[in-house]
Amino acid sequence: MADTAITYTAAEPILGRTFTCKRCGRIYAYPQAHERPIRCECGWWYYNDGLALREAYWQRIQPYRDPPPLSTLFPAE
Repeated sequence: MADTAITYTAAEPILGRTFTCKRCGRIYAYPQAHERPIRCECGWWYYNDGLALREAYWQRIQPYRDPPPLSTLFPAE
């Protein structure tokens, strides 16, 4: 076993506006309107629909390999 812990970080730092997951505190680049959502490691998805940041929970343990379509996670209001 290693004597000291090793922390791995992203190759590039996040530049510009950031978004912090409300549940676990991980930091991501802020999602741009109508672009792909952020899938946080804790299971929450965040999507910018151009008006507001929407959130939905999708568990990471079975069936996480096949996420539902965005229209299911983020229904039109």
